[in-house]
Amino acid sequence: MKFQWTVRNGAQEQIQQLVQELSVSPLVAQLLHHRGLLDPDSAYNFLNPSLEDLHDPFLMKDMGRVVERLQTAIRERQRILIYGDYDVDGITATVSVKRALEMLGASVDFYLPKRLEEGYGIRQEVLERYHAEGCQLAISVDSGIRAFEPCARARELGLDFIVTDHHLPDESLPDAYAILNPQQEDCGYPDKNLAAAGVVFKLIQALFDRAGRSQLTPHFLKVAAIGTVADMVPLTGENRILVKFGLEGLAQPRNLGLQALLSGAGINGEVQLTDVSFKIAPRINAVTRMGGGPEVVELFSVADPVRAHSIVDEMNQKNSQRRIEEQGILDEIEERVASTPESFQHDFLVIEGKNWHRGVIGIVASRMAERFYRPVLVLSVGESDTQGSGRSIPGFHLLQALDQCRDLLTRYGGHAQAVGCSLDKEASQEERLSELAQRLRAYASSKLSAEELKPSIQIDSVLPIEDLSLSLLREIQQLEPFGLGNPVPVFASEKVNVVAGPRVLKDKHLKLRVQGNRSGLDAIWWKNGQVADGINHGSQVDLAYVLSRDTYQGTEKLLLTIQDLRVCPTTTPTERA
Repeated sequence: MKFQWTVRNGAQEQIQQLVQELSVSPLVAQLLHHRGLLDPDSAYNFLNPSLEDLHDPFLMKDMGRVVERLQTAIRERQRILIYGDYDVDGITATVSVKRALEMLGASVDFYLPKRLEEGYGIRQEVLERYHAEGCQLAISVDSGIRAFEPCARARELGLDFIVTDHHLPDESLPDAYAILNPQQEDCGYPDKNLAAAGVVFKLIQALFDRAGRSQLTPHFLKVAAIGTVADMVPLTGENRILVKFGLEGLAQPRNLGLQALLSGAGINGEVQLTDVSFKIAPRINAVTRMGGGPEVVELFSVADPVRAHSIVDEMNQKNSQRRIEEQGILDEIEERVASTPESFQHDFLVIEGKNWHRGVIGIVASRMAERFYRPVLVLSVGESDTQGSGRSIPGFHLLQALDQCRDLLTRYGGHAQAVGCSLDKEASQEERLSELAQRLRAYASSKLSAEELKPSIQIDSVLPIEDLSLSLLREIQQLEPFGLGNPVPVFASEKVNVVAGPRVLKDKHLKLRVQGNRSGLDAIWWKNGQVADGINHGSQVDLAYVLSRDTYQGTEKLLLTIQDLRVCPTTTPTERA
Protein backbone atom coordinates (compact mmCIF):
# COMPACT_ATOMS: atom_id res chain seq x y z
CA MET A 1 0.00 0.00 0.00
CA LYS A 2 1.47 3.38 -1.03
CA PHE A 3 0.81 6.26 1.32
CA GLN A 4 0.46 9.89 0.45
CA TRP A 5 2.59 12.08 2.70
CA THR A 6 1.01 15.38 3.68
CA VAL A 7 3.03 17.80 5.80
CA ARG A 8 0.85 19.86 8.11
CA ASN A 9 1.20 23.62 8.09
CA GLY A 10 0.17 26.15 10.72
CA ALA A 11 -0.18 29.87 11.19
CA GLN A 12 3.22 30.96 12.46
CA GLU A 13 1.87 33.96 14.38
CA GLN A 14 -0.47 31.74 16.40
CA ILE A 15 2.26 29.16 16.99
CA GLN A 16 4.64 31.86 18.22
CA GLN A 17 1.94 33.17 20.57
CA LEU A 18 1.62 29.68 22.11
CA VAL A 19 5.40 29.54 22.55
CA GLN A 20 5.47 32.84 24.39
CA GLU A 21 2.40 32.48 26.58
CA LEU A 22 2.76 28.79 27.51
CA SER A 23 6.58 28.66 27.67
CA VAL A 24 6.66 25.59 25.43
CA SER A 25 9.02 24.72 22.62
CA PRO A 26 8.18 25.71 19.03
CA LEU A 27 7.63 22.02 18.22
CA VAL A 28 5.12 21.52 21.06
CA ALA A 29 3.35 24.73 20.02
CA GLN A 30 3.22 23.45 16.46
CA LEU A 31 1.71 20.13 17.60
CA LEU A 32 -0.90 21.94 19.68
CA HIS A 33 -1.82 24.12 16.72
CA HIS A 34 -2.16 21.07 14.46
CA ARG A 35 -4.70 19.66 16.93
CA GLY A 36 -6.90 22.71 16.67
CA LEU A 37 -5.73 24.31 19.92
CA LEU A 38 -5.30 27.78 18.49
CA ASP A 39 -5.55 30.00 21.56
CA PRO A 40 -3.39 29.85 24.71
CA ASP A 41 -6.30 29.17 27.12
CA SER A 42 -7.55 26.06 25.30
CA ALA A 43 -3.98 24.85 24.79
CA TYR A 44 -3.18 25.35 28.49
CA ASN A 45 -6.26 23.39 29.55
CA PHE A 46 -5.29 20.62 27.12
CA LEU A 47 -1.78 20.37 28.59
CA ASN A 48 -3.07 20.60 32.16
CA PRO A 49 -6.27 18.51 32.40
CA SER A 50 -8.00 18.51 35.76
CA LEU A 51 -10.86 16.63 37.37
CA GLU A 52 -12.28 20.05 38.13
CA ASP A 53 -12.88 20.43 34.39
CA LEU A 54 -15.44 17.61 34.32
CA HIS A 55 -18.89 18.86 33.37
CA ASP A 56 -21.87 18.84 35.70
CA PRO A 57 -23.46 15.42 35.05
CA PHE A 58 -26.94 16.89 35.46
CA LEU A 59 -26.45 18.77 32.19
CA MET A 60 -27.17 15.44 30.47
CA LYS A 61 -30.79 15.04 29.47
CA ASP A 62 -32.82 12.82 31.88
CA MET A 63 -29.98 12.60 34.43
CA GLY A 64 -32.12 13.99 37.26
CA ARG A 65 -34.97 11.63 36.41
CA VAL A 66 -32.63 8.63 36.33
CA VAL A 67 -30.99 9.49 39.65
CA GLU A 68 -34.36 9.94 41.36
CA ARG A 69 -35.60 6.59 40.03
CA LEU A 70 -32.47 4.81 41.20
CA GLN A 71 -32.69 6.44 44.62
CA THR A 72 -36.25 5.14 44.92
CA ALA A 73 -35.13 1.65 43.91
CA ILE A 74 -32.33 1.71 46.49
CA ARG A 75 -34.57 3.04 49.23
CA GLU A 76 -37.32 0.48 48.57
CA ARG A 77 -34.87 -2.40 47.96
CA GLN A 78 -36.21 -3.01 44.46
CA ARG A 79 -34.22 -5.45 42.35
CA ILE A 80 -32.35 -3.73 39.51
CA LEU A 81 -31.24 -5.48 36.34
CA ILE A 82 -28.17 -4.16 34.53
CA TYR A 83 -28.38 -5.27 30.89
CA GLY A 84 -24.78 -5.07 29.75
CA ASP A 85 -22.95 -5.54 26.48
CA TYR A 86 -20.20 -7.97 25.60
CA ASP A 87 -17.37 -5.71 24.38
CA VAL A 88 -14.80 -4.04 26.63
CA ASP A 89 -16.69 -0.75 26.78
CA GLY A 90 -19.92 -2.53 27.71
CA ILE A 91 -18.25 -4.84 30.23
CA THR A 92 -16.37 -2.05 32.03
CA ALA A 93 -19.51 0.09 32.11
CA THR A 94 -21.43 -2.87 33.57
CA VAL A 95 -18.72 -3.40 36.20
CA SER A 96 -18.76 0.29 37.17
CA VAL A 97 -22.50 0.83 37.51
CA LYS A 98 -22.93 -2.50 39.30
CA ARG A 99 -20.25 -1.64 41.84
CA ALA A 100 -21.52 1.91 42.36
CA LEU A 101 -25.12 0.82 42.94
CA GLU A 102 -24.00 -1.90 45.36
CA MET A 103 -21.96 0.66 47.30
CA LEU A 104 -25.13 2.74 47.63
CA GLY A 105 -27.05 -0.26 48.95
CA ALA A 106 -28.89 -1.42 45.83
CA SER A 107 -29.98 -4.98 45.06
CA VAL A 108 -28.42 -5.65 41.65
CA ASP A 109 -28.50 -8.40 39.02
CA PHE A 110 -26.62 -8.20 35.74
CA TYR A 111 -26.93 -9.87 32.36
CA LEU A 112 -24.32 -10.00 29.60
CA PRO A 113 -25.61 -11.09 26.17
CA LYS A 114 -23.97 -14.17 24.74
CA ARG A 115 -21.90 -12.77 21.91
CA LEU A 116 -21.84 -16.00 19.89
CA GLU A 117 -25.50 -16.91 20.30
CA GLU A 118 -27.41 -13.64 20.69
CA GLY A 119 -25.35 -11.01 18.93
CA TYR A 120 -25.72 -7.31 19.58
CA GLY A 121 -28.81 -5.80 21.17
CA ILE A 122 -31.45 -6.29 23.85
CA ARG A 123 -33.75 -9.29 23.85
CA GLN A 124 -37.32 -9.15 25.06
CA GLU A 125 -37.26 -12.64 26.50
CA VAL A 126 -34.43 -11.65 28.86
CA LEU A 127 -36.43 -8.71 30.18
CA GLU A 128 -39.48 -10.95 30.58
CA ARG A 129 -37.52 -13.52 32.56
CA TYR A 130 -35.98 -11.04 35.00
CA HIS A 131 -39.30 -9.27 35.43
CA ALA A 132 -40.91 -12.58 36.30
CA GLU A 133 -38.17 -13.09 38.88
CA GLY A 134 -39.00 -9.80 40.58
CA CYS A 135 -36.93 -7.08 38.86
CA GLN A 136 -38.75 -3.74 38.81
CA LEU A 137 -36.10 -1.62 37.12
CA ALA A 138 -33.69 -2.36 34.23
CA ILE A 139 -30.75 -0.32 32.97
CA SER A 140 -29.14 -0.97 29.61
CA VAL A 141 -25.43 -0.33 29.18
CA ASP A 142 -23.78 0.42 25.81
CA SER A 143 -26.98 -0.49 23.95
CA GLY A 144 -30.67 0.27 23.78
CA ILE A 145 -30.85 3.49 21.79
CA ARG A 146 -32.56 1.57 18.97
CA ALA A 147 -34.28 -1.06 21.14
CA PHE A 148 -37.82 -0.08 20.16
CA GLU A 149 -39.56 -3.41 20.68
CA PRO A 150 -37.78 -4.35 23.95
CA CYS A 151 -38.59 -0.94 25.43
CA ALA A 152 -42.21 -1.27 24.38
CA ARG A 153 -42.38 -4.73 25.93
CA ALA A 154 -40.82 -3.46 29.17
CA ARG A 155 -43.50 -0.79 29.41
CA GLU A 156 -46.23 -3.44 28.87
CA LEU A 157 -44.74 -5.45 31.73
CA GLY A 158 -44.53 -2.47 34.06
CA LEU A 159 -40.74 -2.75 34.08
CA ASP A 160 -39.13 0.70 34.16
CA PHE A 161 -36.38 0.64 31.53
CA ILE A 162 -33.51 3.16 31.56
CA VAL A 163 -31.30 3.32 28.47
CA THR A 164 -27.66 4.37 28.86
CA ASP A 165 -25.89 4.39 25.53
CA HIS A 166 -23.56 6.41 23.35
CA HIS A 167 -24.42 5.05 19.91
CA LEU A 168 -26.24 7.16 17.35
CA PRO A 169 -30.04 7.23 17.70
CA ASP A 170 -32.44 6.53 14.87
CA GLU A 171 -34.85 9.20 13.65
CA SER A 172 -37.03 8.45 16.67
CA LEU A 173 -36.30 7.19 20.18
CA PRO A 174 -37.50 4.08 22.00
CA ASP A 175 -40.27 4.45 24.58
CA ALA A 176 -38.01 4.08 27.61
CA TYR A 177 -38.50 5.40 31.13
CA ALA A 178 -35.45 7.62 30.56
CA ILE A 179 -32.49 7.82 28.18
CA LEU A 180 -28.94 8.88 29.00
CA ASN A 181 -27.18 9.44 25.70
CA PRO A 182 -25.41 12.71 24.81
CA GLN A 183 -25.96 11.88 21.12
CA GLN A 184 -29.67 12.76 21.41
CA GLU A 185 -30.42 15.86 19.37
CA ASP A 186 -32.16 17.61 22.27
CA CYS A 187 -29.49 16.72 24.83
CA GLY A 188 -27.47 19.81 25.68
CA TYR A 189 -24.59 17.95 27.28
CA PRO A 190 -21.36 19.67 26.16
CA ASP A 191 -19.37 16.52 25.32
CA LYS A 192 -20.93 14.24 22.69
CA ASN A 193 -17.98 11.84 22.41
CA LEU A 194 -18.27 9.80 25.62
CA ALA A 195 -18.02 6.03 25.40
CA ALA A 196 -20.52 3.88 27.30
CA ALA A 197 -18.02 3.74 30.16
CA GLY A 198 -17.99 7.54 30.14
CA VAL A 199 -21.80 7.86 30.16
CA VAL A 200 -21.94 5.47 33.11
CA PHE A 201 -19.16 7.41 34.86
CA LYS A 202 -21.31 10.54 34.60
CA LEU A 203 -24.22 8.62 36.11
CA ILE A 204 -21.99 7.49 38.97
CA GLN A 205 -20.76 11.06 39.44
CA ALA A 206 -24.38 12.26 39.69
CA LEU A 207 -25.42 9.48 42.08
CA PHE A 208 -22.50 10.05 44.45
CA ASP A 209 -22.94 13.83 44.31
CA ARG A 210 -26.58 13.45 45.41
CA ALA A 211 -25.59 10.92 48.08
CA GLY A 212 -22.91 13.22 49.51
CA ARG A 213 -20.17 10.72 48.64
CA SER A 214 -18.47 12.49 45.73
CA GLN A 215 -15.05 11.62 47.17
CA LEU A 216 -15.63 8.06 45.90
CA THR A 217 -16.14 9.02 42.26
CA PRO A 218 -12.42 9.10 41.27
CA HIS A 219 -12.13 5.41 42.18
CA PHE A 220 -14.12 4.62 39.04
CA LEU A 221 -11.70 6.40 36.69
CA LYS A 222 -9.52 3.33 36.20
CA VAL A 223 -12.23 1.11 34.77
CA ALA A 224 -13.73 4.04 32.83
CA ALA A 225 -10.34 4.61 31.19
CA ILE A 226 -10.10 0.99 30.04
CA GLY A 227 -13.53 1.13 28.38
CA THR A 228 -12.89 4.53 26.83
CA VAL A 229 -9.55 3.52 25.30
CA ALA A 230 -10.91 0.20 24.05
CA ASP A 231 -13.87 1.82 22.28
CA MET A 232 -11.60 4.18 20.34
CA VAL A 233 -13.61 7.33 20.96
CA PRO A 234 -11.83 10.70 20.56
CA LEU A 235 -9.41 11.33 23.41
CA THR A 236 -10.38 14.96 23.72
CA GLY A 237 -12.57 16.81 26.20
CA GLU A 238 -13.78 14.66 29.08
CA ASN A 239 -12.42 11.48 27.52
CA ARG A 240 -8.92 12.92 27.79
CA ILE A 241 -9.46 13.63 31.49
CA LEU A 242 -10.93 10.18 32.20
CA VAL A 243 -8.08 8.40 30.44
CA LYS A 244 -5.24 10.51 31.82
CA PHE A 245 -6.26 10.12 35.45
CA GLY A 246 -7.49 6.56 34.93
CA LEU A 247 -4.10 5.48 33.59
CA GLU A 248 -2.41 7.10 36.57
CA GLY A 249 -4.70 5.17 38.91
CA LEU A 250 -3.97 1.89 37.13
CA ALA A 251 -0.34 2.18 38.17
CA GLN A 252 -1.40 1.36 41.75
CA PRO A 253 -4.72 -0.52 41.67
CA ARG A 254 -6.29 -1.65 44.92
CA ASN A 255 -8.85 -3.93 43.31
CA LEU A 256 -7.70 -7.57 43.45
CA GLY A 257 -9.14 -8.33 40.04
CA LEU A 258 -7.36 -5.39 38.41
CA GLN A 259 -4.11 -6.39 40.11
CA ALA A 260 -4.42 -9.93 38.76
CA LEU A 261 -5.38 -8.69 35.28
CA LEU A 262 -2.37 -6.37 35.04
CA SER A 263 -0.04 -9.03 36.36
CA GLY A 264 -1.41 -11.62 33.93
CA ALA A 265 -0.87 -9.18 31.07
CA GLY A 266 2.77 -8.63 32.08
CA ILE A 267 2.22 -5.03 33.20
CA ASN A 268 4.05 -3.74 36.25
CA GLY A 269 4.11 -0.14 37.46
CA GLU A 270 3.27 2.63 34.99
CA VAL A 271 0.46 1.78 32.58
CA GLN A 272 0.61 3.18 29.05
CA LEU A 273 -2.35 3.64 26.74
CA THR A 274 -0.86 0.98 24.46
CA ASP A 275 -0.92 -1.44 27.40
CA VAL A 276 -4.68 -0.98 27.57
CA SER A 277 -5.11 -1.28 23.79
CA PHE A 278 -2.90 -4.30 23.19
CA LYS A 279 -2.73 -6.17 26.49
CA ILE A 280 -5.68 -5.41 28.78
CA ALA A 281 -8.56 -4.89 26.33
CA PRO A 282 -7.86 -8.02 24.20
CA ARG A 283 -7.92 -10.20 27.29
CA ILE A 284 -11.26 -8.81 28.45
CA ASN A 285 -12.70 -9.09 24.96
CA ALA A 286 -11.41 -12.63 24.53
CA VAL A 287 -13.71 -13.90 27.28
CA THR A 288 -16.92 -13.10 25.41
CA ARG A 289 -15.39 -13.69 21.98
CA MET A 290 -14.69 -17.27 22.99
CA GLY A 291 -18.02 -18.00 24.66
CA GLY A 292 -17.61 -16.74 28.22
CA GLY A 293 -18.96 -13.65 29.94
CA PRO A 294 -20.02 -13.38 33.60
CA GLU A 295 -16.61 -14.39 34.94
CA VAL A 296 -14.99 -11.21 33.63
CA VAL A 297 -17.52 -9.12 35.59
CA GLU A 298 -16.88 -11.34 38.62
CA LEU A 299 -13.16 -10.60 38.33
CA PHE A 300 -13.64 -7.00 39.43
CA SER A 301 -15.57 -7.92 42.59
CA VAL A 302 -13.72 -11.07 43.66
CA ALA A 303 -12.27 -11.08 47.18
CA ASP A 304 -10.09 -14.19 46.81
CA PRO A 305 -6.73 -13.62 45.05
CA VAL A 306 -6.56 -17.29 44.07
CA ARG A 307 -9.91 -17.00 42.28
CA ALA A 308 -8.82 -13.72 40.66
CA HIS A 309 -5.68 -15.32 39.20
CA SER A 310 -7.70 -18.34 38.10
CA ILE A 311 -10.03 -16.10 36.10
CA VAL A 312 -7.08 -14.25 34.55
CA ASP A 313 -5.41 -17.55 33.60
CA GLU A 314 -8.64 -18.52 31.82
CA MET A 315 -8.70 -15.12 30.10
CA ASN A 316 -5.15 -15.68 28.82
CA GLN A 317 -6.11 -19.10 27.48
CA LYS A 318 -9.15 -17.68 25.70
CA ASN A 319 -6.99 -14.92 24.24
CA SER A 320 -4.64 -17.54 22.80
CA GLN A 321 -7.62 -19.42 21.33
CA ARG A 322 -8.89 -16.14 19.88
CA ARG A 323 -5.61 -15.60 18.04
CA ILE A 324 -5.81 -19.08 16.51
CA GLU A 325 -9.40 -18.57 15.29
CA GLU A 326 -8.55 -15.12 13.94
CA GLN A 327 -5.54 -16.39 12.02
CA GLY A 328 -7.56 -19.20 10.50
CA ILE A 329 -10.05 -16.74 8.99
CA LEU A 330 -7.27 -14.41 7.83
CA ASP A 331 -5.55 -17.34 6.10
CA GLU A 332 -8.79 -18.24 4.31
CA ILE A 333 -9.21 -14.66 3.15
CA GLU A 334 -5.62 -14.57 1.92
CA GLU A 335 -6.36 -17.54 -0.33
CA ARG A 336 -9.27 -15.62 -1.81
CA VAL A 337 -7.13 -12.53 -2.34
CA ALA A 338 -4.63 -14.66 -4.26
CA SER A 339 -7.27 -16.42 -6.39
CA THR A 340 -9.77 -13.57 -6.96
CA PRO A 341 -7.98 -10.25 -6.35
CA GLU A 342 -10.64 -8.35 -8.30
CA SER A 343 -13.22 -9.05 -5.59
CA PHE A 344 -11.14 -6.96 -3.15
CA GLN A 345 -11.13 -3.85 -5.32
CA HIS A 346 -14.67 -2.64 -4.56
CA ASP A 347 -15.15 0.61 -2.65
CA PHE A 348 -16.85 -1.40 0.12
CA LEU A 349 -15.68 -4.91 0.96
CA VAL A 350 -18.28 -7.46 2.06
CA ILE A 351 -16.53 -10.69 3.04
CA GLU A 352 -18.56 -13.70 4.12
CA GLY A 353 -17.64 -17.13 5.33
CA LYS A 354 -19.54 -20.17 6.46
CA ASN A 355 -19.53 -20.66 10.23
CA TRP A 356 -16.63 -18.31 10.83
CA HIS A 357 -16.08 -17.83 14.54
CA ARG A 358 -18.36 -14.94 15.42
CA GLY A 359 -16.24 -13.82 18.30
CA VAL A 360 -13.40 -12.66 16.06
CA ILE A 361 -15.07 -11.29 12.92
CA GLY A 362 -14.82 -7.75 14.30
CA ILE A 363 -11.04 -8.08 14.61
CA VAL A 364 -10.87 -9.54 11.10
CA ALA A 365 -12.88 -6.58 9.80
CA SER A 366 -10.38 -4.21 11.43
CA ARG A 367 -7.46 -6.04 9.81
CA MET A 368 -9.11 -5.92 6.39
CA ALA A 369 -10.04 -2.23 6.66
CA GLU A 370 -6.46 -1.45 7.61
CA ARG A 371 -4.99 -3.54 4.83
CA PHE A 372 -7.22 -2.50 1.91
CA TYR A 373 -8.17 0.95 3.20
CA ARG A 374 -11.84 0.32 2.53
CA PRO A 375 -14.91 0.09 4.76
CA VAL A 376 -15.44 -3.61 5.48
CA LEU A 377 -18.30 -5.82 6.65
CA VAL A 378 -17.34 -9.37 7.63
CA LEU A 379 -20.24 -11.86 7.81
CA SER A 380 -20.38 -15.24 9.47
CA VAL A 381 -23.09 -17.30 7.78
CA GLY A 382 -24.51 -19.89 10.16
CA GLU A 383 -27.21 -22.50 10.05
CA SER A 384 -29.90 -20.33 11.64
CA ASP A 385 -28.71 -16.77 11.04
CA THR A 386 -25.91 -14.54 9.83
CA GLN A 387 -23.98 -12.15 12.04
CA GLY A 388 -21.78 -9.34 10.80
CA SER A 389 -19.25 -6.87 12.14
CA GLY A 390 -18.01 -3.83 10.26
CA ARG A 391 -15.16 -1.36 10.48
CA SER A 392 -14.65 1.82 8.51
CA ILE A 393 -12.02 4.31 7.34
CA PRO A 394 -11.87 8.04 8.13
CA GLY A 395 -14.54 10.01 6.33
CA PHE A 396 -17.04 7.17 5.81
CA HIS A 397 -19.99 6.79 8.20
CA LEU A 398 -20.61 3.06 8.54
CA LEU A 399 -23.87 3.24 10.51
CA GLN A 400 -25.39 5.53 7.90
CA ALA A 401 -24.41 2.97 5.26
CA LEU A 402 -26.33 0.25 7.14
CA ASP A 403 -29.29 2.61 7.40
CA GLN A 404 -29.62 2.16 3.62
CA CYS A 405 -30.08 -1.58 4.17
CA ARG A 406 -32.35 -1.68 7.21
CA ASP A 407 -35.02 -3.71 5.38
CA LEU A 408 -32.47 -6.50 4.85
CA LEU A 409 -31.29 -6.66 8.48
CA THR A 410 -32.88 -8.18 11.55
CA ARG A 411 -31.03 -5.79 13.86
CA TYR A 412 -28.07 -3.49 13.65
CA GLY A 413 -26.35 -0.70 15.56
CA GLY A 414 -23.09 1.09 16.15
CA HIS A 415 -21.51 4.33 15.07
CA ALA A 416 -19.42 5.90 12.32
CA GLN A 417 -16.43 3.59 12.56
CA ALA A 418 -17.82 0.29 13.86
CA VAL A 419 -21.12 -1.58 13.55
CA GLY A 420 -22.71 -4.93 14.28
CA CYS A 421 -25.65 -6.49 12.47
CA SER A 422 -27.56 -9.73 11.97
CA LEU A 423 -29.86 -11.37 9.42
CA ASP A 424 -32.25 -14.21 10.13
CA LYS A 425 -31.94 -17.40 8.11
CA GLU A 426 -34.52 -17.72 5.37
CA ALA A 427 -34.90 -19.28 1.93
CA SER A 428 -33.74 -16.14 0.14
CA GLN A 429 -30.78 -15.41 2.40
CA GLU A 430 -28.24 -15.78 -0.40
CA GLU A 431 -30.13 -13.18 -2.43
CA ARG A 432 -30.38 -10.89 0.60
CA LEU A 433 -26.62 -11.10 1.19
CA SER A 434 -26.00 -10.31 -2.46
CA GLU A 435 -28.38 -7.35 -2.28
CA LEU A 436 -26.71 -6.16 0.93
CA ALA A 437 -23.29 -6.19 -0.73
CA GLN A 438 -24.56 -4.37 -3.81
CA ARG A 439 -26.23 -1.61 -1.80
CA LEU A 440 -23.23 -1.06 0.43
CA ARG A 441 -20.87 -0.88 -2.55
CA ALA A 442 -23.15 1.54 -4.37
CA TYR A 443 -23.49 3.73 -1.27
CA ALA A 444 -19.72 3.79 -0.73
CA SER A 445 -19.12 4.67 -4.39
CA SER A 446 -21.49 7.61 -4.05
CA LYS A 447 -19.79 8.91 -0.90
CA LEU A 448 -16.07 8.17 -1.37
CA SER A 449 -13.85 9.84 -3.93
CA ALA A 450 -10.78 8.20 -5.39
CA GLU A 451 -8.59 10.42 -3.22
CA GLU A 452 -10.43 9.35 -0.05
CA LEU A 453 -9.60 5.71 -0.85
CA LYS A 454 -5.88 6.47 -0.89
CA PRO A 455 -4.34 6.15 2.56
CA SER A 456 -2.38 9.15 3.69
CA ILE A 457 0.04 9.96 6.46
CA GLN A 458 -0.20 13.36 8.09
CA ILE A 459 3.34 14.53 8.91
CA ASP A 460 3.44 16.91 11.87
CA SER A 461 6.95 18.13 11.16
CA VAL A 462 9.99 17.32 9.05
CA LEU A 463 12.95 17.03 11.42
CA PRO A 464 16.68 16.58 10.83
CA ILE A 465 17.54 13.10 12.03
CA GLU A 466 20.35 14.52 14.20
CA ASP A 467 17.81 16.55 16.24
CA LEU A 468 16.10 13.46 17.66
CA SER A 469 16.68 12.78 21.35
CA LEU A 470 15.05 11.50 24.51
CA SER A 471 14.60 15.08 25.70
CA LEU A 472 12.65 15.83 22.51
CA LEU A 473 10.46 12.80 23.21
CA ARG A 474 9.77 14.06 26.73
CA GLU A 475 8.57 17.37 25.28
CA ILE A 476 6.18 15.56 22.96
CA GLN A 477 4.83 13.43 25.79
CA GLN A 478 3.26 16.55 27.32
CA LEU A 479 0.43 15.95 24.84
CA GLU A 480 -0.34 12.40 26.06
CA PRO A 481 -2.54 10.42 26.15
CA PHE A 482 -2.63 10.04 22.38
CA GLY A 483 -5.50 8.50 20.47
CA LEU A 484 -8.35 9.33 18.12
CA GLY A 485 -8.72 13.11 17.97
CA ASN A 486 -5.25 13.56 19.43
CA PRO A 487 -3.10 11.30 17.26
CA VAL A 488 0.44 10.42 18.19
CA PRO A 489 2.67 12.90 16.31
CA VAL A 490 4.24 11.60 13.12
CA PHE A 491 7.56 13.05 11.96
CA ALA A 492 9.62 12.64 8.84
CA SER A 493 13.34 12.78 8.15
CA GLU A 494 14.80 12.86 4.67
CA LYS A 495 17.86 11.17 3.16
CA VAL A 496 18.66 9.21 6.30
CA ASN A 497 21.66 6.88 6.07
CA VAL A 498 21.12 3.19 6.86
CA VAL A 499 24.17 2.21 8.93
CA ALA A 500 23.17 -1.35 9.86
CA GLY A 501 20.68 -3.89 8.61
CA PRO A 502 18.15 -4.46 7.34
CA ARG A 503 17.14 -7.38 9.52
CA VAL A 504 13.87 -9.28 9.51
CA LEU A 505 12.59 -10.21 12.97
CA LYS A 506 10.34 -13.23 13.44
CA ASP A 507 9.95 -13.47 9.66
CA LYS A 508 7.76 -10.36 9.50
CA HIS A 509 9.19 -7.21 11.14
CA LEU A 510 11.80 -4.92 9.53
CA LYS A 511 14.58 -3.53 11.72
CA LEU A 512 17.13 -0.92 10.67
CA ARG A 513 19.79 1.16 12.31
CA VAL A 514 20.03 4.67 10.92
CA GLN A 515 22.45 7.53 11.42
CA GLY A 516 21.54 9.68 14.41
CA ASN A 517 23.18 12.55 16.25
CA ARG A 518 26.18 10.91 17.90
CA SER A 519 25.33 7.30 17.34
CA GLY A 520 22.88 5.16 15.42
CA LEU A 521 19.16 4.99 16.12
CA ASP A 522 17.13 1.80 15.98
CA ALA A 523 14.07 1.86 13.73
CA ILE A 524 11.45 -0.87 13.41
CA TRP A 525 8.58 -1.33 10.96
CA TRP A 526 6.06 -3.81 12.27
CA LYS A 527 4.74 -6.42 9.82
CA ASN A 528 6.77 -5.05 6.91
CA GLY A 529 9.71 -7.40 6.77
CA GLN A 530 9.14 -7.94 3.04
CA VAL A 531 10.52 -4.44 2.37
CA ALA A 532 14.00 -5.57 3.42
CA ASP A 533 14.86 -6.78 -0.09
CA GLY A 534 14.78 -3.21 -1.40
CA ILE A 535 17.12 -1.75 1.23
CA ASN A 536 20.90 -2.15 1.53
CA HIS A 537 23.49 -1.13 4.08
CA GLY A 538 24.48 2.37 3.02
CA SER A 539 21.13 3.16 1.40
CA GLN A 540 19.50 6.50 1.97
CA VAL A 541 15.82 6.51 2.95
CA ASP A 542 13.08 8.99 3.70
CA LEU A 543 11.37 7.94 6.93
CA ALA A 544 7.96 8.72 8.40
CA TYR A 545 7.91 7.61 12.05
CA VAL A 546 6.72 8.10 15.59
CA LEU A 547 9.08 8.45 18.50
CA SER A 548 9.03 6.07 21.45
CA ARG A 549 11.26 4.89 24.24
CA ASP A 550 12.86 1.44 24.38
CA THR A 551 13.96 0.31 27.85
CA TYR A 552 16.25 -2.68 28.25
CA GLN A 553 17.93 -3.70 31.51
CA GLY A 554 17.29 -0.26 32.98
CA THR A 555 18.76 1.63 30.02
CA GLU A 556 16.56 3.91 27.96
CA LYS A 557 17.10 4.72 24.32
CA LEU A 558 15.15 6.32 21.53
CA LEU A 559 13.27 4.07 19.10
CA LEU A 560 11.74 5.08 15.78
CA THR A 561 8.56 3.19 14.90
CA ILE A 562 8.35 3.46 11.12
CA GLN A 563 5.01 4.40 9.56
CA ASP A 564 6.30 4.50 5.98
CA LEU A 565 9.63 4.36 4.18
CA ARG A 566 10.89 5.45 0.80
CA VAL A 567 14.23 4.38 -0.59
CA CYS A 568 15.99 7.37 -2.14
CA PRO A 569 17.20 6.97 -5.74
CA THR A 570 20.88 6.19 -6.01
CA THR A 571 22.99 8.96 -7.55
CA THR A 572 26.18 8.78 -9.59
CA PRO A 573 29.22 11.02 -8.90
CA THR A 574 28.33 13.06 -12.01
CA GLU A 575 24.77 13.64 -10.76
CA ARG A 576 26.06 14.70 -7.37
CA ALA A 577 28.38 17.20 -8.97
